[in-house]
Amino acid sequence: MTATSKHFGTALLAALLLASASGATLAQSAEQERVSVYQYAIDHPQADVQMRSAPSLGASVPQNVELATVSGDEIYGYFYYDGRPVLVELKTRSVVRIDN
Repeated sequence: MTATSKHFGTALLAALLLASASGATLAQSAEQERVSVYQYAIDHPQADVQMRSAPSLGASVPQNVELATVSGDEIYGYFYYDGRPVLVELKTRSVVRIDN
């Protein structure tokens, strides 16, 4: 193995490790963001919403259900059903988390 190929291999390994760390950081940031919206919903309860059936994961929330939002977050909103926060993706109005 030449010195050049050894240097290239070391540089490639360093680049892969950096890319991997960046991906992990992005994933952690996304998870922290969800936790922040969830925590905000816990800290800022709303009046319960009346619906014909209980919300379920992945289900779409009807347009007549008003979603509370968190300043600075354009991805998730929430509402309360049966005394529990229900997190919703704003773009699709799909339920992404229901507190037990």
